[in-house]
Parts: sequence; C-alpha cells; structure tokens
Amino acid sequence: AAQLTLKPDRSAIAGDGHDISFVTLKVTDKDGLLVPRSNNLIHFSITGPGEIVATDNGDATDLTSFQTSDRKAYNGMALAIVKAKRGERGTITLTATSDGIKAASTTIELK
Repeated sequence: AAQLTLKPDRSAIAGDGHDISFVTLKVTDKDGLLVPRSNNLIHFSITGPGEIVATDNGDATDLTSFQTSDRKAYNGMALAIVKAKRGERGTITLTATSDGIKAASTTIELK
C-alpha cells in the first residue's frame, strides 16, 4: 500500500442540506492498483460548507459507528458520505489520511 485515492460519485451537489455524494476510498499501490488485503485505519476530514454524514467499509462484522470519521479499510476500500450544509455555497474538500500512506483529497462543488 502506497497511496489513497478518493472518487466521488457526483462532483457537484445541491446546497439544500439533503443532497449527498458517495465518495469511494481505495488503498492502492504506487501504480494506482487496488491493494485488496489492506485494512488500514483511515481518517476522513472535511473543509468548506459540508459535513461527513457517515462512513462505511462493507464489512458486516465491523461494529464501528457510521457517524465516525475514522474507519478501517475493508478489502482495500471504504466509503464516506458527504452532504452540504443547508443554504451554503462554495467547495467542499474531503481529505483521507492514513499512517505511512500518501493522503488523498477530492472536491465537491455546491450548486
């Protein structure tokens, strides 16, 4: 594992406080290929007019609260669900970090 990647399903959402974007995190090697056995602890943080609604990893045995900003990767992947703060405008930046791995950031525009 060398780096993290983030990919939002939608790069623009409404600033109505209800619209969301699902952001997929992958733990990858130096060539950008998924490292399926990685279970690194990921820390999600956000700046701008948005908030992290939930995180998940698809592991049915993981009892970590969905509302936490820290989540272990499962089979090299995790998920962050992001929404805008109601009535706000601007750009949301979601960042994912993990010890010893290159961090990743992505942006979501509010329309």
